[in-house]
Amino acid sequence: MLLSTMISISASAQLQGKKFSANLEGIGKINLEFKEDSYELSTPAAVVLVKGNYKIEDKKITFTDTEGPIACQQNVKGEYEFEYNNGVLNLTLIEDSCPGRKSIGAVTWEEVD
Repeated sequence: MLLSTMISISASAQLQGKKFSANLEGIGKINLEFKEDSYELSTPAAVVLVKGNYKIEDKKITFTDTEGPIACQQNVKGEYEFEYNNGVLNLTLIEDSCPGRKSIGAVTWEEVD
């Protein structure tokens, strides 16, 4: 159990405090910022589109939106496998019934300052 907790903390630390950018089809350039246990999707002009919570277990990340003009319903979770290497984040859809959020897994996210 302790090893599992340590791995989970280590995985969360990989993304915490990082900000990524990608071009989403139909929307344009979007930023994805990971905070301690929450995330934000925003425009380059700092307009927040979605705020939510995330949880990482091993290489799986679960998103739950909490607010924003394009947020999914709060009880709808999205699960993705993630890979973060050399400043690039890829999210591969596992399961997500929110059609709008699925677009985050269809692009490559590049780390920005």
